[in-house]
Amino acid sequence: MTTQNYPKYIAAKHKGNIGEAIAQYFLAKFCLVHKIDGSNDLGNDFICELIKNQAPTNLLFYVQVKFTREKPRISKSTLAYWKGSPIPVYIIWIQENGGSVPSDPERMNGRIKYLRMTPTLHDLSRHAQEGFKPYSEIDFKRDLIIDYTRVQYEKGFTPIVEPRDYLTIDEKNIAGIGRYTLYIRDVIPEYADQILKRAWVQPYTVAALLFQQDTVTSNLNALRAINLALSLIRTEDRDRLSEFFNEMNSLKNQIMDKLGPENRPYDNED
Repeated sequence: MTTQNYPKYIAAKHKGNIGEAIAQYFLAKFCLVHKIDGSNDLGNDFICELIKNQAPTNLLFYVQVKFTREKPRISKSTLAYWKGSPIPVYIIWIQENGGSVPSDPERMNGRIKYLRMTPTLHDLSRHAQEGFKPYSEIDFKRDLIIDYTRVQYEKGFTPIVEPRDYLTIDEKNIAGIGRYTLYIRDVIPEYADQILKRAWVQPYTVAALLFQQDTVTSNLNALRAINLALSLIRTEDRDRLSEFFNEMNSLKNQIMDKLGPENRPYDNED
């Protein structure tokens, strides 16, 4: 039997498959690892979902695997693609050692490293010099939960993320994460512009819902909420948000009509 015309299993493909297998070996200990078909691979090798106590958590993240001797470099097109990612992104670097193929992933002596891409993709200056870290499961999980909150903040959301939803009590204590990863003094200020730009949305929504309850108390609270929403639309955004601004003023007038003169607060309480 001749194999002359058979497709070739080239060395680069062989090495790439080994690298992915090693990364999957470690990730599968705490994640559901879904391999992305090569024909659909636009920069990510895996999409993973964190597992806690044998149950999926809905916390997803992307992984690109590199099995190289030198520190990996990422193409500009891949970085541009990742920039809009709604979930955290990581590079796992399997550091090649003299071309040898590891027979036991557990004995790779620090040759597995990872780079959290989310701070870089968000242009966070204080993380500009952050490089690859030696891989450890607990450190990776800690970074994952923090980066998960980052992608929420980037969209202008400020959720309360409870680490206990993603880590066991022992893991949470080892990782040193507090009860909530709502970093008022640390992470959130990095996203001040994104959050403040959308800050009017929440009080506007609350005002509309309170108005539907149609009681004096709910309408008074709705008036306070709509006044706050109007005050939070920045001057430079008025033209862009003119439709919403007009809708909010219309809702304010409806609330005032419902309250009537006898229940309206004084002007200085608006």
